[in-house]
Amino acid sequence: MDDWQELTDLTGPELDSLDRQRTVMVMVLSPLEVHGPHLPLGTDVWVAEEVRNRALVKARELRPEIDFVLLPSFYLGSDTIPGSADIDSRAVNLLLRGLAAFLSDRGFRYLLVVDNHGGPRHQIATAKAVRRMYRERGFYIVAPFLSFYRRMVELDPELLSRLGAGPGSCGDAQDCHAGLNETSLMLRAHPEKVRPIWKDLGRVSINPRRWPSLLLGAAGRLVKLFGWKELGDDLSYVGLMLSWVTERNPSNYIGEPCSASPEAGERMLDAFADEVVERLQAALRGEPPYHEPLGWSLRIIEPSR
Repeated sequence: MDDWQELTDLTGPELDSLDRQRTVMVMVLSPLEVHGPHLPLGTDVWVAEEVRNRALVKARELRPEIDFVLLPSFYLGSDTIPGSADIDSRAVNLLLRGLAAFLSDRGFRYLLVVDNHGGPRHQIATAKAVRRMYRERGFYIVAPFLSFYRRMVELDPELLSRLGAGPGSCGDAQDCHAGLNETSLMLRAHPEKVRPIWKDLGRVSINPRRWPSLLLGAAGRLVKLFGWKELGDDLSYVGLMLSWVTERNPSNYIGEPCSASPEAGERMLDAFADEVVERLQAALRGEPPYHEPLGWSLRIIEPSR
């Protein structure tokens, strides 16, 4: 990524000399999280960095006048699986708001955030920061993973067709962590970091018959009868995730790593990079950068403002 300037290398006057209308700040944000016995704790950040690099190349082809300035990658995230570094979601929200305020105070308008973590409160905290900074300052925090992850979990037909994938193999609820999808991503982005044991790891699924899924799934079906589909879907999704992480000894991967391939990783990386470019293009056109992540109807569970 030698073509891009890095914020940490700039002096104050050099930063102030940048064209405010055609400069986009870019950061990576994801946690230090256990990813099975075969992927390192830095997996989410490294995957997000690969997506960032691809997206910026694509964006420059479309908008050569735009200058990209890279912020350091932040190893920070909430709602991680047991045994990982779990940070209060308010820290995620405050970090984004603080950086956005710093940039806005200096006249900049855009901060592109590339993420690869699906923790519900992590995503809700991000979405709240996006909305608040746009509402109060007209500042654009562009966070494409909020929409891309929803497409994965909700089995978006166009995405599945592009990936040549189906349920349980596209980063959806039954492939949500260190399974086929994330192992494929790492086999393509950083094969040297993937431990050989990945070839021996068969499918692990979340048990939908545990009480959180049964209870919240029933509540979800009930509220859908009253026309609240989004709330019903969010309740069912959160119930399934809780069924996994509340087990006495939860698995540290979900999905089927042994079926991963670099080719599947390439397709997913390319699709995600295109989503980044699409969302950035929309912001540059002046469209509000709002995204409603999974769990948004339950945003009261996340305490940020």
